Formats: sequence, structure tokens, C-alpha cells
Amino acid sequence: MHVISKVDIEKFLELKKTIQVIDVRSPKEFEGGCIPGAVNIPILNNEERAAVGTHYKQAGREPAIGMALDIVQPKIHGFLSDVARIDDNENILVHCWRGGMRSARFSEYLSDNGHNVSVLVNGYKAYRNVVYDCFNKKWKLLIIGGMTGSGKTDILKHLSEKGHQVIDLEMLACHKGSSFGALGQKDQPTTEQFQNDLWEAWKDYDISKPVILEDESQAIGAVRIPDHLFAQMRSSPVMAIEMNLDHRAARLAKEYTNFPDEQLKEGVLRIRKRLGGLNAQKAVKAIESGDYLEFVKIALRYYDKAYSFGLDKRESAQVHALPVKTDDPSTNAQLVDQYFQENKMKLWKA
Repeated sequence: MHVISKVDIEKFLELKKTIQVIDVRSPKEFEGGCIPGAVNIPILNNEERAAVGTHYKQAGREPAIGMALDIVQPKIHGFLSDVARIDDNENILVHCWRGGMRSARFSEYLSDNGHNVSVLVNGYKAYRNVVYDCFNKKWKLLIIGGMTGSGKTDILKHLSEKGHQVIDLEMLACHKGSSFGALGQKDQPTTEQFQNDLWEAWKDYDISKPVILEDESQAIGAVRIPDHLFAQMRSSPVMAIEMNLDHRAARLAKEYTNFPDEQLKEGVLRIRKRLGGLNAQKAVKAIESGDYLEFVKIALRYYDKAYSFGLDKRESAQVHALPVKTDDPSTNAQLVDQYFQENKMKLWKA
């Protein structure tokens, strides 16, 4: 028999840098949110877990455990086969929801068959608590704002290259936030998974230094920024990129020519009430005639108004206008960096 050890979340996070994590929760639990990089080998499938839960309520703990063991026993060989397909599987990390029966049984099977196993104390719940705790801390945030089409995401990339601590929320959310935000994106994660992925991108950042993010609504498509983090974002200094309409419209029109017209028209229809019926009709006709610049300018009437409304809700002392003369994100990132370097001592005193 090889070693089974119990590890706390701090040790687990260190070990997972080099050791494979196996999540033995049901597929439904795993799909709702998981530790990035984990492999799901469910000890009970969705239906089996539901049946055991029902039996627990009706007959009690011991009969439910007996039922679970009867279900699992014929599947042990399959578990071992799944683990055998993992590269470098002598050492394995295992967790379930709360570090209970499922991870304990699975670890025994692995240990009996030549694997050294570390089990996460308090399971996936301990990981989620770390995620919550991170975003409940007081971070020094700098928000990159600006009306739609200002190239904020590209500016973030260049700031990252300059060594700043940067988080691209839209990349993690697989959505750009607008009615057209899903175009060209993968399916969105669940909110829980988005927050896990956000923490993985954030976890090594220095809390004494600023973290730079794009200005967002709390909902980015179907996912939500953690409450406490979003509250901090709304009270943090904003560097508002001021780019003229022609530059912004041209940038967006070039981007939207890459997508099918039907998808663009669907995006227009989703904001039809906010655009107004006549403007929506004009936007659809512009798409159908290939006049993407006109379509974009119509859509921007709504998005510019919505952004200005949101900016007006912030304390004026926290909003720092940064006019730009070009739509080149490298040049504009340099301006942001220069402003930051010259004003960093007072940005968080406003």
C-alpha cells in the first residue's frame, strides 16, 4: 500500500503545480465549476449521486453509504484504467466537495494499486473559500475606461507587456460585454468557473501594486464579477480613454466584417428597444447593404449614451480623462503608462 496523506489548501495549491488533480465529484458538479486543470473521474454519476442522496433522506446515513459502495465496487477497474492514462501518475491529488467519503474511497483504491495520494482537506469547498477570500481583500485597482471601440482590451495587452499587473476580464468571460459580445468567442463558462479562472489569473499578483482592469458591468454576458471585487472596481480611479467617433467606428466596422450578417442583425434585434425601432431598422439595412460603418455608428449612439450614464455615476474626482489622437493601442498604452507613472502617488487619494 502506498501513502495517503491529507493536505490543507495551501499545500494542495503548491502541489498542483506539478501533480495532476483528480476531481471525483459528479459530472454535473464538475461542469458547474472546477479547479482549472483538474480531471474529472466521478465516483458516482449524476443519477447515482441523486439516488444515493434520496436514499440518505429516506433511510439514513449507513444504508446510503452501503448503497454507494454497492454502486462503486464494479467500477473500480474503470477508475484505475482512467488514472493509468494520466502521465506521471505515481503521485495524485484527489478532492471531492468537502473532503468526505467520495475522495476517501477513491484514494484507497489508488493507494492499494501503487499510487501516492494526497487528499484535499475540506475538498473543493476549501478551494472556493480561497477564491472568495482573494476578492474580499482590499486591492489597489486602476480601471481603463472609454467608450465602445476605444481599443481598451488591446491597451491592456500592451500594458501587460510593460510589466503591469493586468487582468483581461472579457477574455476570461469569453464575451465582450455588449449585445455583439459573443461573436467569435467560445461558449461562456459558468459564473463559478469564471471566478475560478479569474482567481488563477490573479493569485500571484502583489497586493501592494495596482491591478489594471477594463471598465465592465458586473454581468459580462452570462457571467458575473464577484460582488466585492465589482464594488471595488466601481470606487476605483478610472483612466477614461477619449477617442473620436470616427476612429472608434472604423475600428469596430473592420472587426465586424469578420462575422456573418445574420449574427450582426441578431445583435441589433437584441437591443432594438434601446436603439429605437427606426434606428434598428436602419442598422439592419446598413448591414444588408454592406455599410458596416453606418451600422456601427447607429449602434454606438446607444452604447455611448449607456457608457456616459455609467461614468456619470462615479465620483468625478476618480475619473481621469485621457484624450488620444490615434487608435493605435501601443501608442495609447504608452500614454496610459506615462499618466500612471506621473500620477501614481495621487490616483488613489482622489
